[in-house]
Amino acid sequence: GNADLCTIVPSLSLHMDSHLVCNNNIPELTSLSRFVDETLNRKPNSASPYVGASAFAHKGGLHVAAMERSPLSYQHIDPSLVGNEKRILISELSGRQNIMGKMKDIGMDVSDEVLSQTATAILNRVKDLESIGYTFEGAEASVDLMILHSTAGYCPPFKLLDYSAQVFESQMDPAYRLLSRNTEGTSSSLTSRATIKIKTVNHDEEKFETEPFIERLEVSDGNGPVDALANALQRALVPSHPHLKNVVLSDYKVRILDPGSATEAATRVMIEFHDTERETTWTTVSVDRNIISASLNALVDGYEYALIDHAQSCMT
Repeated sequence: GNADLCTIVPSLSLHMDSHLVCNNNIPELTSLSRFVDETLNRKPNSASPYVGASAFAHKGGLHVAAMERSPLSYQHIDPSLVGNEKRILISELSGRQNIMGKMKDIGMDVSDEVLSQTATAILNRVKDLESIGYTFEGAEASVDLMILHSTAGYCPPFKLLDYSAQVFESQMDPAYRLLSRNTEGTSSSLTSRATIKIKTVNHDEEKFETEPFIERLEVSDGNGPVDALANALQRALVPSHPHLKNVVLSDYKVRILDPGSATEAATRVMIEFHDTERETTWTTVSVDRNIISASLNALVDGYEYALIDHAQSCMT
């Protein structure tokens, strides 16, 4: 069979002390692996040794506490040697050290006492949310936002004021609906339309001093209500935050948490975003008995996370 060079080469280089001609290029291994996956249109294997997103992931509270004292006690190498990075996962099994590690990673500069108190409050919040269906192991962006919202100096770059979503269907026959699909895969008899109103920074420099924030109302059609909401939200945000032109939705997952409740069941939505300019990916999560609300909450969190480093101002 074909050997996985992304495992064999770093093992020879870093553990066997082999004098490979590519030793100086080992720090580029993770980016090379993801470039190949992207070229092949293949989703990267998060469990791959060395280069996987979970290769250096840590979750248990005692586990993370030990990592803070001696990283090599639970890692066979420094992740940076292969171009990867350490990840601290948050779940119901986490301890304060997990939260404190995330807080330090995003640059919170507070006293140890405040750090500990904030971490305890966030940990309790995480456990409460996971008890109703949230899962944060694959949605680290939602955890980062939760931490940022607990910081006194942080405020979001935009605020959602209200929204509505409508679906218009002129042909209810499901057989006709399948036959009438056009070349783009959408039904000519079905239209979804969303309206979103937000408050965000005023992009007009001349009016910014007197009117720093403006309200913007946008309407957009889409292939379903969630697609329409995503389109409308991006249209409302891009004029003030041009960087969002580079942000695309790369995955959308829905899970019914209590099937016995039938149409009243709670729904967990996870949305994956990709920044085509920075080549970064992040995921947000939301739970609601209204699938549209859950989807929109995850969308709002995802776009807010994208603007953490790019927003010119924030809401008060």
